[in-house]
Amino acid sequence: MHVQDAQTGAPIEGVALHKHAISLLSLLPSRQDPVQSQADGSARVWVPPLNTNITLLRPGYEPASVAVFKKEFPASMRGDSDRPRLLFENLKDGAIFEMRMKPCTRTPMEVRVVDSQTDQPVEGAEVLARTFLYLPAPGLEEGWGFPDMQCVPTADNGLSKIEQVSGFRNRITARMAGRADANADLSTKAEGSVTLRSRRLKWKPLRFEILDEKQGTPVSGAWISLEEPRNGLPPDPNAFAACTGPDGLTPPIELPDVVPLVVEVRCPGHRDRREALDWKSVGEGDIRTIWIRRKGWFE
Repeated sequence: MHVQDAQTGAPIEGVALHKHAISLLSLLPSRQDPVQSQADGSARVWVPPLNTNITLLRPGYEPASVAVFKKEFPASMRGDSDRPRLLFENLKDGAIFEMRMKPCTRTPMEVRVVDSQTDQPVEGAEVLARTFLYLPAPGLEEGWGFPDMQCVPTADNGLSKIEQVSGFRNRITARMAGRADANADLSTKAEGSVTLRSRRLKWKPLRFEILDEKQGTPVSGAWISLEEPRNGLPPDPNAFAACTGPDGLTPPIELPDVVPLVVEVRCPGHRDRREALDWKSVGEGDIRTIWIRRKGWFE
């Protein structure tokens, strides 16, 4: 493969070529030993006689991919001319495939954060902008060398200015202590401005009781915390964590009405446990019991 700049035609050095698993259903390329393009833009990649993908990544350029099919192109992709496709049976050892990558462009855009009830501007909220591959669950590909996350607080008028990066899935989040995250996915076309509506959180005091599933005895030293999604963001300022005492109870916790509301329990010698809660069904001052199972000798 010979990788070139789409604008200048110059060879690109240091492009990481990641091979996927042997199926087009594999959304993420392998992290193991990607092939690096040389100073002349050349890279030698071995592909199996099966359906697969090759993803090309390099800071400063839009991600690119090449689909390799065993015998024929699926009917659903025959009209897709934006993505290069190769037939394995037509490949010859030593043949050179020209691949062009587009430099990233950055488009300034304005983000306005307002209160969801009053429409008044929210000052001091963090506007976090990050980029992902085009996948259903953003955040899965953390650490792929994508553009750095942007973090710009809102001014007294609720405005913040960030940049939209071409070639990626751009997602912005407005985050602030005492408020639920407000998110927006930006389209591939540049947008001049976007408004995020920030909701104030509600809270209820609650204690958790952690019991051994088999013996029914209290479990001491178990940590229970709010599960945070893998979305590439720093820790949530509204998250909580608490440890059980000898009676298996945590200290009182202020439970926020975030959505989704999932807690996770971890304790040495026990299996991790996740449990979804319905905030509306929780009474103030309730004690919520969670049962956890001991690990077997083989775990």
